[in-house]
Amino acid sequence: MTGKNLAISALVGLALAVIIGGAGWVIASSPSTVSREGLRLVAPSNGNPVYVVVQAGDDAATIGRRLEASGIIDSASSFQRLAKITGAERNLAAGEYEFVANTSTLDAVLRIRAGLTSARVVAVPEGMRLEEIGSLLERRGVVKAGEFLAAVNALATSGTSLDPDLLQSRPMSATLEGYAYPATYSFSRSISPNEVVLTMVKTLSDRLTPELRAEARAQGLTVHEVLILASIVEREVVDPAERPLIAAVYRNRLKIDMPLQADPTVQYAVAARPGNVVEYGYWKRVLSLQDLQFDSTYNTYTKRGLPPGPIANPGIESITAVIRPAPTNHLYFVARNDGSHAFSETFEEHQRNVEQYQR
Repeated sequence: MTGKNLAISALVGLALAVIIGGAGWVIASSPSTVSREGLRLVAPSNGNPVYVVVQAGDDAATIGRRLEASGIIDSASSFQRLAKITGAERNLAAGEYEFVANTSTLDAVLRIRAGLTSARVVAVPEGMRLEEIGSLLERRGVVKAGEFLAAVNALATSGTSLDPDLLQSRPMSATLEGYAYPATYSFSRSISPNEVVLTMVKTLSDRLTPELRAEARAQGLTVHEVLILASIVEREVVDPAERPLIAAVYRNRLKIDMPLQADPTVQYAVAARPGNVVEYGYWKRVLSLQDLQFDSTYNTYTKRGLPPGPIANPGIESITAVIRPAPTNHLYFVARNDGSHAFSETFEEHQRNVEQYQR
């Protein structure tokens, strides 16, 4: 049983004990409310849900009137009295709640006391493209994927006053790929696509602290460049402990103007080919020699330096790894096919690792 369920059970028990054992005055003064609905813990209605918003600072009387006006409970005064005797009067949580008509007053009190809102909780994994995030949000009933992407494009074009320092190094022609922070979000039922995008960008703003930004700039890296590298690291990494090592390889290559030759950038590039996503998904697992020659500014096999923008949306661990890479001279790594990589400084050593692990 979860902590919330335990808390609710305890409150139910407390409420019943008070009502049955020591609150006869409530029943006597209001037999048509408490005796009829105060002890009914399960709503009898199977109708359509009704949504009610509790604002921060709303008192029990205000909430009760709102619930009564919406047809959820029969009596606002009963809600206020039950909130008082259950100790919930000063602990009613703000949020959007989902009820059905004729919900019991006690059930309404306990649910708002426990903060059991109707918000949609969505866990956005690290390393997703914006299109993948849009599809995830649509599946979870938050917003339509097309509306999410339209809001992304609108904000990328028009700009936003949200944390100018975070966005100042992003070229105006770039999308917001890399700026939609992956995290677990609780979105209200009425949230707009624009608000979803701003929430995710704001989360990145909070996680990528001024101290981390200053540390990156001291090394000659802009925020945009950090996010580009972090997105590549995020797509490469399997073992989280290897993030600083993989970041070091790419930073070492940049220092000597060596092509990054990062497969995820090619996967990002070839997804633009007609039919590629339908056949292979957004991240084609096995790249052909033809794929590696695909003409794109994102193809780090044919183009030196960084691609023009991030290829996915990285988490703070990959961002930090780019800013604080491992102190190594590694220039190569190859998958061992167990989730880890073999790292090397020379091409000869790399070839031996390839022979050993990629036969």
